[in-house]
Amino acid sequence: MELLAFIGSAMLFTVFALTVLFILVAVSSRLAMLTLLAIPIIAVIILPGTSVAFLSYRHFLFADGLVPVNNFHILLIIWSTLMGIIISTEFLTWYLKTGKRKRSGEQKATQSPDIKKLLNSSVLRLRAVLAKRN
Repeated sequence: MELLAFIGSAMLFTVFALTVLFILVAVSSRLAMLTLLAIPIIAVIILPGTSVAFLSYRHFLFADGLVPVNNFHILLIIWSTLMGIIISTEFLTWYLKTGKRKRSGEQKATQSPDIKKLLNSSVLRLRAVLAKRN
């Protein structure tokens, strides 16, 4: 019976994690974070007895029976892992966007002497044309 409960819990948590990761990749990281937090909260609100019984199910004990490992602990591990993944993708997207801005600013800086030369030559031409008219 314990093996079936462990397999069922593992399947449920795997589906939950894959759903959040799919939303992260296909839709957006903010919606993935919302899904990560909302699904367990909604499950506890809709089915409080079943959800509490599922989350409090003890799989095994550590340290000679002093530290129980419940489904709630496994959920916290999955939450922290997925939040780390979501936050790191947000940070990488921000970093890559600012890197593009910096690179485009460097290109503008390298183009500015060319523009200055072009403007100086056009001003000199304009002066020459005006000098010929006078």
